Amino acid sequence: MIDDIRLLKNIKTYLPIVCLDNFVDNQNSQIIDWGIRQNKIPETWKSSEGEGIKIAVIDTGHVFHEDIGDNSIIGENFIDNEPMEDLNGHQSHCTGIICAKNNTFGMVGVAPKAKCISIKALGKNGSGTFRGLVKALDYAIKIKPDIVSMSLGAPQPNSLIHDKIKQLYAMNIPVVCAAGNSGPRGVNWPAAYPETIAVTAYNKQGEISNFSSRGEQLDWAAPGEKIYSTYLRNSYAVLSGTSMACPFVAGIIALMLSKHKQQEKETGQNDCKTIKQILEHLKKYTLDRGDEGKDSDWGYGIININKLIQDYDQTQPPGPNPPLDPKPQPEPKPDSEFLKRNLAWIIFGAFIVISITIYAVSITKSSNPAPYIDQKGNVDWDKKFELEKNENRRLD
Repeated sequence: MIDDIRLLKNIKTYLPIVCLDNFVDNQNSQIIDWGIRQNKIPETWKSSEGEGIKIAVIDTGHVFHEDIGDNSIIGENFIDNEPMEDLNGHQSHCTGIICAKNNTFGMVGVAPKAKCISIKALGKNGSGTFRGLVKALDYAIKIKPDIVSMSLGAPQPNSLIHDKIKQLYAMNIPVVCAAGNSGPRGVNWPAAYPETIAVTAYNKQGEISNFSSRGEQLDWAAPGEKIYSTYLRNSYAVLSGTSMACPFVAGIIALMLSKHKQQEKETGQNDCKTIKQILEHLKKYTLDRGDEGKDSDWGYGIININKLIQDYDQTQPPGPNPPLDPKPQPEPKPDSEFLKRNLAWIIFGAFIVISITIYAVSITKSSNPAPYIDQKGNVDWDKKFELEKNENRRLD
């Protein structure tokens, strides 16, 4: 516990380093970013847009952006001497990736009808203390969101934070974390904890980004390079980092949970309530990448979002249609025109059949003569009577 107290005072959490590739003014028409297009997410919105799902985003503060609007809900602030508002831009970008509205301008998020609860644990400089993060996680435990998204990390573990994540896990609330941008130096914490979903980043060309952290703790990869999303002062920006991949996966899970909640209302059945069930669904619809199976670059691979959301029969494929009961068919009637045209051939064929039959019978008889008839056909009557007499004796 002494080490934990020391860490709470001295070690800071921080944002994975991001690259601000572009700064864009508000657009007059809506952009669907490459990650959403490439994964065919718009096709899934007819089944689920994340409605009814709340995601606690622990980051740099509340988002005020017209393209997000009431999809962003004010939570709590655990940074001293700063307002609740996002002054850094990081949370604005992450929240947009999850739930920017599907309207006629700006951009659209993965789950455009989900709600993101803003929990401020990082300041305008992008850093915060473990103490603030513990309080933020306590608040998440209190409000019980459907998902927690944390695009932050630290080079060292902390048992107090781990305990809070374990509590969320026990409550069946998935905690999605950015793996970090340290490349081969390993996955950062809290993403490295087994109770979290660690997300790394890949680019438009389908390659793991050079900056993405590698390690056996990785779970999935998602779009995280040159991602277009909401930013400060109603603007838009293109950023790169596993910070962008993390909310992308949080949005996917929001789509999935929303779909299953809708099914539960209709059928009373929901097989996606526990962490175990959530992970099973994600793994079932994962496209393996890199080395076969789970590896240190891609984790399990890329989630096949379109299949995940639109495959309604989760149990077994539909069987073949049952065979129809056979109906008796009337005997075909002879075609009178056919008989007229082929009468000569029919008579000739009948004659041949009869002739062959007679010949076969005659051959059979000639090859098996009675023992009292010689080869010329003469009957030996004495022999015949003797044979008959012997046959009668045998029968007696």
